[in-house]
Amino acid sequence: MSALSISLSGLQAAGQRFEASARRIVAAGAQAGNALVEASGNGAGQTGGQGTPPATGAPGIGFSPDMAGAMVDMMQAENAFKANAQVAGRISDMQKAYLDMLAERPER
Repeated sequence: MSALSISLSGLQAAGQRFEASARRIVAAGAQAGNALVEASGNGAGQTGGQGTPPATGAPGIGFSPDMAGAMVDMMQAENAFKANAQVAGRISDMQKAYLDMLAERPER
């Protein structure tokens, strides 16, 4: 397996990991939002007995451990993507330099 194909598969894996982490963050946010609505005792779009919005007095959503872990995974995936992109760029530069050397080589 060539170094370029390894780097490209690393790019693909990092992209998939980033997307999976983003989905985990969205799911955790939706779950926290549902918990907030349930804690207020009102359905979506309803107001309390005296015209107060459903979130009044309810605890803030904040970050759940799932969200925090997913954010860390996203940052790691981003760093892995950047590293693999740099490797792919260096491999490309090396291949270009090699071809340039072959082109300058006098024929026998």
